[in-house]
Amino acid sequence: MTWLQTQLTNNPHKLFIQEGKNQYSYSNAADMVATYSKALLKDGVQAQDRILIYLPTGVELIEIVLACFEIGAVAVPISLKLTEKERNAIIEKIEPKLIIANWELKPALISSSFPLTPIEELPNTSSGCSAITNNYKKSLEDIAAIILTSGTTGTPKAVQLSYGNFEASCNNWNDFLQFESKDQFLCCLPLHHIGGLAVMLRALIFGFSVNLIFSFNAQLVLDTIIKFPVTIISLVPTMLKRILDLEGGLNAMKSLRWILLGGGPSPKYLLDLCIKEKLNIVKVYGMSETCSGTVGLKLLEEPHNKLYAGRPFPGAKLWTENDELHISGPMVMQAYVGEAKTNGVHNSHDFGRVDADNLIFLDIRRKDLIITGGENVNPIEVEECLMNVEGVSDAAVVGIDDDEWGQKVTAYIVTTSLENDFLHSELEKFLSPYKIPKEYIQVSHIPRNELGKIVYEKLRSL
Repeated sequence: MTWLQTQLTNNPHKLFIQEGKNQYSYSNAADMVATYSKALLKDGVQAQDRILIYLPTGVELIEIVLACFEIGAVAVPISLKLTEKERNAIIEKIEPKLIIANWELKPALISSSFPLTPIEELPNTSSGCSAITNNYKKSLEDIAAIILTSGTTGTPKAVQLSYGNFEASCNNWNDFLQFESKDQFLCCLPLHHIGGLAVMLRALIFGFSVNLIFSFNAQLVLDTIIKFPVTIISLVPTMLKRILDLEGGLNAMKSLRWILLGGGPSPKYLLDLCIKEKLNIVKVYGMSETCSGTVGLKLLEEPHNKLYAGRPFPGAKLWTENDELHISGPMVMQAYVGEAKTNGVHNSHDFGRVDADNLIFLDIRRKDLIITGGENVNPIEVEECLMNVEGVSDAAVVGIDDDEWGQKVTAYIVTTSLENDFLHSELEKFLSPYKIPKEYIQVSHIPRNELGKIVYEKLRSL
């Protein structure tokens, strides 16, 4: 049986998805999944055919993904925020059997040479998941989904993840956190990203519910936690900071069983606050290529190790080659689309080390390192110092090509009142001279993607 069919058998009336005021049991979801599954089969979709899904985050997107799983097709959800050039490049690389969008989004895809079906034209009658009849026999090696990397510095890569990858990852998470049937996971991460999709699949496999928010809004997240029995949430540091800045945000966060914090380095000042206020933070390190998290640290259990990413999950092995972290295990992707198989090993290209206690220390991605006048500068260190200056609400530091320095340390800052000379004098208290930005650019905002990560290409164009 598929994951959905298992829950339909064991927990047909249990809440699966809470979306605003709407509730969907496993039985409700299975009915629509059955409908979409049969529609895809009728359109000639076969096992391992790729279905590109161009829909906003919501229940319909989940149902289409699960319909693909039911018949063995490969679900390829993509972001609505891709540029036309990025979107066309991905479509050409994926070569989908079918594209599914809605009427509102159809015009953006009209130039594609691949078949397109508006979701509104799929049959709207259902007869239950058990009515799905096809000859597909799932293999753990079969590709379940293709997920795009976050693409903060260029065109995203297409990551092929198998059923075995997802199951191994979900089992690792359960071993680490011990999910409970009464858990309700608030998901405010996009479902086309591994962070959001993985949450849905953990719920599906372990039988807990998901409270779904279409896009991150700090006040809406806070209100949802207060109103509903949320026990777990997954955030990036920027999101957590915005919630904690709201009135009542700290108390709401204290009510949660787990707060998963990943998607990038966590600033020391934020971790110190979390420890002081006894928030149940779980630092997580992972990526699309490893089907979400592979390393974790329960902050309150080991506050003295706060600067470490954590220890490997069961089944994951990490080591360094040329100072770069490598990861192996059954959760590692099959391959990028168009590239050779990984054989269960992935080079993260993150600088790091593994100590004698099997703790993983992360430094920086090689491509993010700034080399100025022959010296190496970690931009994260500079950003954290800037964020500690009163009056700076956001900051990003990059290296700009420079004839004299090779790269010039440049800070983009969001502030309403501070002079550059004052910023420089404040940073002199904490940083070596070569690390201090040679240029400060005041901007109205720092461009970030749906996960709160800085989009450096857009930043440099401000």
